[in-house]
Amino acid sequence: MEEEIDLREYIEVIVRRWKLIVGITLVAVITATIVSFFILPPVYEAKAGVVIVKSKSEITFEPKYRTLTEEDLARAGLDIKARRQALEALVTSSSVAAEVIAKLGHMLEPEERDVSALLEMVETEMDGDLIGIKVRGKDPKKITAIANAWGKAYERYVNELYGGRPQSPTNIQAQVAEARESYQQAEEALARFMGDNQIEALTKEIEDKKGTLSDYYAAKRQLDRLIADAEALQDHLRKGTSSSVTADALSILLLRASAFTLLSPGLPAQLQLSLEQAAGTGSSAEEQVRDLDTLIAVLEARREEVQTLIDEGALQQEILQLQEQLEREQARKRELTQARDLAWETYQTLARKEAEVQVATQVTDTEVHFAVPAVEPKHPVAPKKKLNVAIAGVLGLMVGVFGAFAVEYFEGPGSGHRAQGPGLGAGER
Repeated sequence: MEEEIDLREYIEVIVRRWKLIVGITLVAVITATIVSFFILPPVYEAKAGVVIVKSKSEITFEPKYRTLTEEDLARAGLDIKARRQALEALVTSSSVAAEVIAKLGHMLEPEERDVSALLEMVETEMDGDLIGIKVRGKDPKKITAIANAWGKAYERYVNELYGGRPQSPTNIQAQVAEARESYQQAEEALARFMGDNQIEALTKEIEDKKGTLSDYYAAKRQLDRLIADAEALQDHLRKGTSSSVTADALSILLLRASAFTLLSPGLPAQLQLSLEQAAGTGSSAEEQVRDLDTLIAVLEARREEVQTLIDEGALQQEILQLQEQLEREQARKRELTQARDLAWETYQTLARKEAEVQVATQVTDTEVHFAVPAVEPKHPVAPKKKLNVAIAGVLGLMVGVFGAFAVEYFEGPGSGHRAQGPGLGAGER
């Protein structure tokens, strides 16, 4: 027998956990309110309009007075639709954007003076023969100026393009082919350089020489420390305050071991300490003092040699020469990269121009007018504060309900609040 779902159990859970549900909902609503009203900046929208006032299709019907068929009308309708789509696409032409930047450059932020960045602010919409140009941004005055400048630039651009003075497709195709070849050559030159340059080798050699110079300075610091320790122990022995000759002998041995283990591996062969130069450990205080004299003399000699290597500046000079070579290689890389990027931008610009010219050949005798200037918006279009708060409230309520059932489930029967399973009568408890 199938069990019946008792909604009362679920309602009891909701009633029992109402504080949790209300709390989560309030948190969601308050968070959405703070974000929408105080954190998210207002976004405004300015809209200008350009009207297509004259356009003659290339489709003609002969003889002049024959009756138009449905096929003729369909062809004409498709041609009008294609014409409108082509004109709408030209709104976001890089040529129009470049003209707007040239006119309003003083009003634009540095990042907005890039054609691609400015194009991202512009949207279009088509309503019959009216082309809407919408610009969104945080500054109402700026976006209004952009929308109006865009409409005027678009009007001038389209009328020149379709006014009988556009470049011929043959000429622009030749320019595109030449730009493509220039880009390919620049790309090949950069690829050859990247496959045969000394940047990585020079960088490694500079790092190695800097490491060697750093070892010299570290060796000098270690020698200074060892000499200071040896002189302190020697002074201790001369004052006769030692309590154990063996302990002093062990200290001398440790100093000697430190000199060998810490300094010898990191120095050139001519700087390595010789065991024969400081061999032996005296048993008396006088002998220990003499041993320390010998060790100090050896350490001071080595310190002078290290200091001489540092003062000569041979390594510094080699590093500077290598850095000069590295800078020349990196400058060459930057030059080839910039040449490649410039060739690519030129090719892209001409390719877009070719597409625009191709569009221009499909429609003749077209004229547009900038008919609807943009008005500075007074109210933002985003964020939609009330809608955001409402959505947050609904989502918070849903999360609260699911959370209530989750808490009820994980608390288990032992909590005293979990609803009894369906089908349990009074006699079964």
